[in-house]
Amino acid sequence: MAKKELVSIDSISRAAVKYNNVLRELPFYYLNETAKSLRLNIVEVEGKDVLISKRRRAGILAPYSAGMNFSDNDKKELIKFFEATLQPEMTYAEEFDNITNYRQKKVISNKGEMLDNKNKKHPLELLILTSLIKSYGEDVAFALFFASRDVDVKSPGTAFNGFNSKIQLLQTAGEIAVAKGNQHNTGAFAVPSSETDYTAYEKMVEFIATSNPLLLKGEVELRAALNPITAARKALQNKLKYQSYPGMNEFMEKLRSDSNCPGLTLLQNEIYGSGDQLMLTQPGLFDIGVSKDNDAQFVQVRQFGRDPNDVQYWIQTAYDTRINDIHPKLFRINDQINKENSHLAGDYTLEAETPTPEPETEE
Repeated sequence: MAKKELVSIDSISRAAVKYNNVLRELPFYYLNETAKSLRLNIVEVEGKDVLISKRRRAGILAPYSAGMNFSDNDKKELIKFFEATLQPEMTYAEEFDNITNYRQKKVISNKGEMLDNKNKKHPLELLILTSLIKSYGEDVAFALFFASRDVDVKSPGTAFNGFNSKIQLLQTAGEIAVAKGNQHNTGAFAVPSSETDYTAYEKMVEFIATSNPLLLKGEVELRAALNPITAARKALQNKLKYQSYPGMNEFMEKLRSDSNCPGLTLLQNEIYGSGDQLMLTQPGLFDIGVSKDNDAQFVQVRQFGRDPNDVQYWIQTAYDTRINDIHPKLFRINDQINKENSHLAGDYTLEAETPTPEPETEE
């Protein structure tokens, strides 16, 4: 039996150390790009961060006259508080590989050279590490709205609690509700069924225009996926008898005018998913919590098992999300919840790589 050729993982370990500062920044680069698109704050947290918003009671003014009766029933609290917690929870990525998988492949990252067993050099050292971390960072970004933490299920969608998970908890608790003024039920947005159907546009105008007037002051952020905007634009075309489909700038100008919200800005990104969810907020309400990472290495590369060619890649960080306040002066949502896009940002999954068996044929 021929002696099994071994390839050292030393070069991969060196890459993890040599490029460590660059590699550590990669997940935050992709997270930052997403945060910039949807104007989400990234907050570094050590342990637990609690944000307390003060609520002042209104309606305290009353007429006074000499000798009037005063009631002890008037002694009510003047201030209430709303707490929003950011407590990043641990997530990880663990991947396994075998160095000999690349023995007979030419790779661009090493100027087209083949795996050199004599020099014990792994040609994909940086490419593997950067690809791993890029996928990790993109998984975090795509989970920001839809993740619901479940330690018994291994997937990006169960790694931590995303924004929609927090919203649904607040709806269940009655903190977000029509009666509170921070929810307005629109139903789904359907593309117009006729040339006289203006419903989608009128529903969007109503959602914005009936908000608390203080929410509509200054810059206002509207988060929406493709469908409600497409349906509303088509309805606007019907309403104004356009000869052509209104451009986005024209649509937004009309929406600002009709809803009396001159500072309205539309925020869209693929991580927001698909569906008819609308969020109307003042800027700065959404936080992404990340842990303070003091480890010497962001990525650990380990040899494991009896086969020296087997390699384990390990990443470990913590994430959480927070909606800082849900007062109707700052926040409004409709009754729809988006669904996560069926694809992740990467190029394939293990399930997608499994070939479909061909049907058996009779001879």
